[in-house]
Amino acid sequence: PKKAAAGKKKEGNPENGGELTAEEKAKLFMLTCQSLQVQLSERSEEASKALAAKREYKSRIEQISKDFDEEQRQTFEITQDMTRQYKGMQEELLTRINKLEETIQDLNDRLAEADVRQERVLKDKNHIIALKDQEIHDLKSKMDEMAEEFGEMLRETLEKMRERIEILGADLQIQQRMEELKVSDN
Repeated sequence: PKKAAAGKKKEGNPENGGELTAEEKAKLFMLTCQSLQVQLSERSEEASKALAAKREYKSRIEQISKDFDEEQRQTFEITQDMTRQYKGMQEELLTRINKLEETIQDLNDRLAEADVRQERVLKDKNHIIALKDQEIHDLKSKMDEMAEEFGEMLRETLEKMRERIEILGADLQIQQRMEELKVSDN
């Protein structure tokens, strides 16, 4: 008998591959939830940083664009005043324009990458939220099932107790009757 009891303990032990208790499951779910909340927080922070970078790049593009317009205006004034130096300056300005256009293109590429990253983060966040909602739904369903099972167990226990009380009451009546018969025989 002791060996059989020991075997049952090993099977129910979660360290030996048995089922987790409700408290252990709750701890596991809480730790999982906390872990996912940390991940969500990190991803939200990344999204915020991406948005800040996007704003900064946009501001820089606008500033570069303004600088570009200003340079063109200055070029026009210089060409009127200094036609003799126009050719040399034109070459210099074309080089600078190309660099600015490359910078603009680079910033536009970075902005597009930031948009893609932000969209990916939002998709991941929405997916995590959907998974959590499903997990909550599943846990609520499991709790409802367990409550129904517990209610059924209570009904069965109460029914058995009622039957035992009736049997004990009948036994008590029989004993009283027997004592009355003994008393009347005496």
